[in-house]
Amino acid sequence: MSILDIKIEGERYMHANDEIISLADFRKKLKRFQECYDEIYFRGEVEEFPNREPSILRDEGYLENEGCMYQEMMQMYGEQMKNAYRYIGKLALLQHNNVPTRLLDITVDPFVALYFACEQNGIANDKDGYVFMYIRNGKSCNSPDVYILSLHACFPELSYKEIAEKVWQELKVSYTEEKIQQVIHTPLFVKRSKDLSVGNSRIQAQKGCFFICADDEKGGLITLDSIPPVMIYRIPASYKATIRDELDKEEKINVCSIYPEMPSGGAYLRAKYRTVRYEVSEEDYTVYDISQKTHCRRDTDLRIIVKEDLPIKWVKQIVRHVCEGYKNTSDVIWMYVGVSTEDMLSYNWRIMGRWINPSWENTGIDPLKERDGEFSWENQSGTSIISEYNEKNVYKPDDELYAYYHQVFEDSMPYIREIISLYDSEEKEKLYTWISRNKEQIREFFNKTTNGGCSRIREWNEFIKHYSLLYVEMENICLENENKNWNPQAKWHLMGRRIQSIQKEKAVIEKGEVKWRKTLDVTDEELKKCKPCYETHQVRSFAQTIPMSEDAIEVKMEIKYEKNTEGKIVVSGKTNLFDGAQLLISITPDGKFYGPSCKVNCLNGTFTSVPLGNGTNLSGKCRLSITMPVSSVQPIEFVKKAGMQYENLKGDFIVRDGISPSGKYEQEVVL
Repeated sequence: MSILDIKIEGERYMHANDEIISLADFRKKLKRFQECYDEIYFRGEVEEFPNREPSILRDEGYLENEGCMYQEMMQMYGEQMKNAYRYIGKLALLQHNNVPTRLLDITVDPFVALYFACEQNGIANDKDGYVFMYIRNGKSCNSPDVYILSLHACFPELSYKEIAEKVWQELKVSYTEEKIQQVIHTPLFVKRSKDLSVGNSRIQAQKGCFFICADDEKGGLITLDSIPPVMIYRIPASYKATIRDELDKEEKINVCSIYPEMPSGGAYLRAKYRTVRYEVSEEDYTVYDISQKTHCRRDTDLRIIVKEDLPIKWVKQIVRHVCEGYKNTSDVIWMYVGVSTEDMLSYNWRIMGRWINPSWENTGIDPLKERDGEFSWENQSGTSIISEYNEKNVYKPDDELYAYYHQVFEDSMPYIREIISLYDSEEKEKLYTWISRNKEQIREFFNKTTNGGCSRIREWNEFIKHYSLLYVEMENICLENENKNWNPQAKWHLMGRRIQSIQKEKAVIEKGEVKWRKTLDVTDEELKKCKPCYETHQVRSFAQTIPMSEDAIEVKMEIKYEKNTEGKIVVSGKTNLFDGAQLLISITPDGKFYGPSCKVNCLNGTFTSVPLGNGTNLSGKCRLSITMPVSSVQPIEFVKKAGMQYENLKGDFIVRDGISPSGKYEQEVVL
């Protein structure tokens, strides 16, 4: 099971959903979370591990002898452990002294987690790292729940009754046996505390805290995999070295600060002053494409595929090396670097570069963001996320693609023939009526080709675009037909231009399908077997990763609408939404796809629209809708109260089945 396909109770809940390529990039992406939440936990992992589980689960004998290991360590090192804070402090000392425990290290410092994701410790420097972010309410280390769970870890043989008695003796807190059982089966986050750093300098250095795994019903443990992260950030291997340098220079986070024991100093100095030279090797890259053109200047485009794990500074050396062969014949060299053929097809660049000839007199081309002598660079965030999505959802087997697009084309042919026939016979009103009656089916062809997928064969992929061009023109016919602003002569002229384009694309497809069916060797049997790509197309949907608040308010709205003296519509309302909420109010006449709209802000429980419409276009049956956009575009003061996943709001108004929670209210009105 991949880190990107984590499962909870058999259900997949999240993929890596963002990418970090620099410290500044990470700061920017954290900012809104840090403005809204005081309690955020992080965990960094240097490569893709299958699970977030503690060391005690790495061997069957560890968990079976959990209590024995604690008690034997106390016998051997009791003096060193006597000052540790309660049982949780003793477990923390064991955890950081190579004893398997049910604790999992986490931190409240995102940059510490980023360091662990980029750590160079002899392994995984050529693999992507990951930072997991959790927004949860933790328990303090003096909490009775923490005491109970850590006591149970040290003395698993104690009964619920014995634990309850010990809690009363030590804490003077009364717990029933049922409550003890519940606590032992509920994992929790332990807040950062100075008490935990007694005799444990690493915790202090790493701003560390813990996740305590709880007992499951089958004799195992409930691990951190049971808690969905709010975000999973991927750090591409090629950027790890750069980020380590930035962490050292800007945050003073390095192997010495993370591991304060003296041997770490030697490791730090060896890495800092080691000379690492890279000689460009043809095995590390491929020049995928070169194009040169001359107009007012001499341009050269270079598209280069490099190994995915090459440090970005080495990638730049490769690009400079390739450019040397084109400097004498170029005024500007444009460089696009990806890590796969698919990146080339989808313009998914790991880094872009630009070389501008210093002797070129025209200065009309600007360098990119990062200046470096004659070269300039721009790193691209999100490239591996895009690559992963394309691999799973976009690129399809070529025989399946052929079968899919061929079937869509065959299904659409009766509609295409009818459109052409009605146009050729100049039956204008009949054509317009037919388009209105069949617009939903025509749009379905358009929608299918937008989700059909792509090929890794460039020429075949270029041909597939003709299907999209065909159905774009059919969609345009529907739009032209609904446009009331054209006079009859202009409308018929535009229809003619659209239909000519349809005929042109139809001819290209009919001729090209013969060639590509032969090239791809698609048999009649394969045509029947291949299922349409859109049937298996995965749509990412929202999953609630920040727990709903017990105090969430049920959103209420009272809506009024009235015509003013100019015949325009004014919508107003009362609501219990927090101040600052931005809403979109729109009124759509029956049978239309859109209507006049405006944005409003809630203040003191009320909102009022500007006058909508022109005085005549809103009458009869209409749809009045009030929508609340996702939190990422809302004012920060509102989000602080509502939550980034609207976890402090509930009720029918809140919609949670899209890509992110939003709000929606609709009603039919007669104006």
